Amino acid sequence: MFSSIFSLLALSFSLNSAPGRPLTLLTIAVCTFLLAVTALAQLAGHVSETANLPAFGAALMMSLRALGVALLPPRGDRSGLKEASASLGFALVVACVWWIALPDGAPMALTLSLVLSWPFLIDGINAFADKVFHRAALASGARELRQEAFTRIAHARDIIIDRAAVMSGPDLMVTNVMAFNNEPKTLLAVAASAESGSSHPVAAALRQLAAQWQVDLKRPDRFEPTPGLGVVALLGGQTVVIGTTSLLQRLKIDSFTADAIARSLEADGKTVLRVAVAGRVVGVLGLEGTLRQDAGVAGMALRSEGLVPWLYSGESLKTREALAGMLGLEPFDDPAPGETAMQAGSRFTSASGASALVLTLSQDRSSLELYDAGAVARGDGTGEPVPIAVSNTDDIGAFPALKGLAMRRNLLAVHARRVLTSFWLLGGICGALAVAPLSAAPLLFTLNLGILWAFARFSVADTLRRTNKFT
Repeated sequence: MFSSIFSLLALSFSLNSAPGRPLTLLTIAVCTFLLAVTALAQLAGHVSETANLPAFGAALMMSLRALGVALLPPRGDRSGLKEASASLGFALVVACVWWIALPDGAPMALTLSLVLSWPFLIDGINAFADKVFHRAALASGARELRQEAFTRIAHARDIIIDRAAVMSGPDLMVTNVMAFNNEPKTLLAVAASAESGSSHPVAAALRQLAAQWQVDLKRPDRFEPTPGLGVVALLGGQTVVIGTTSLLQRLKIDSFTADAIARSLEADGKTVLRVAVAGRVVGVLGLEGTLRQDAGVAGMALRSEGLVPWLYSGESLKTREALAGMLGLEPFDDPAPGETAMQAGSRFTSASGASALVLTLSQDRSSLELYDAGAVARGDGTGEPVPIAVSNTDDIGAFPALKGLAMRRNLLAVHARRVLTSFWLLGGICGALAVAPLSAAPLLFTLNLGILWAFARFSVADTLRRTNKFT
């Protein structure tokens, strides 16, 4: 008898992942207590029909816990310790009352009230929902989804969207070539030659326009990129600087005239680069990309689901504000030179203490990836950050739908937890009054499983109708 009980203890513990371990450890402790009650009763010579009931209760508790963990793996949303502690406290009060009124019935009342009110499934309450919600997420456009995705998305209040994720492609187009003292062709020749060895989209756009204008290019003698700011090159014995005002200020080059011209271009959402030769600004270049047609709709949908969408870009403040205004997003303040959207999200989470998501374009530009910035800031896991959700590049609408599903899942969990708690309380009362046998515990367990399944099916059927508007 005792060997089978302890084998069940080992079985339940081995089935548990880290999220379910707290409730399992408490269940083990409670079962050990019930075994001790049985042993003390035997040593005291109390022989009755119910003397071994606590030991049977311990075996049943561990069997149901092992089965619950196997059927509904814990998700980490809730440990269940609060509900389990309440069940234990209730059972101890019942045992004390019975001890005063009828001492021989105290072990029976303790066992029945404890087993029938124990929250075996509380930490796996979302497991059924996750299975059907996962299918709903795939139907709404998500391609991959990690187990913890719904929990982390539901807790987030902000989402930082990388500029690359809202562009229709990597290509930029040069729209303005404004030379101060020379022909535009001369300015383009200098800029395209300085960038001729770079693979950056700006360099590609300059080379493309140079080919259209039939401008001959030269190879620079030296090329030094400055991430997030621009480049410095040595061309024909002269230093050529192409970049932002910050880069020119760092090199102590006056850009007052160029900045005045750049402001009107930046107000249109264009990327503006200053070109300086031999320490003097000689012109301004304006470039722009093509925004995704559905990016603005996705931004509004994210807001409607309770997320504040921020546009992250390394552009100037005016360019960021213009692009954000076109898309209905908030401009992300003060990006650090060379900083990635992921690093910005980690910094945002550390500074604000709020949970945030980061939406970026994958390195191979084949998919959109959603990250939990809070996990990156905390240093969860090892190695490179892993996206919690992935969609195809043309399915940006999947992410508002995911937020809607995650919030619906949370609401489902609240309602399901209330219903199950009511059944556990009713079971505990019936056990305390000794009107329900120990064999009612498996029936109550099965009923709880059915309730969770019904909640999940009903909720997802309703949610799918709501999320279709995003896809």
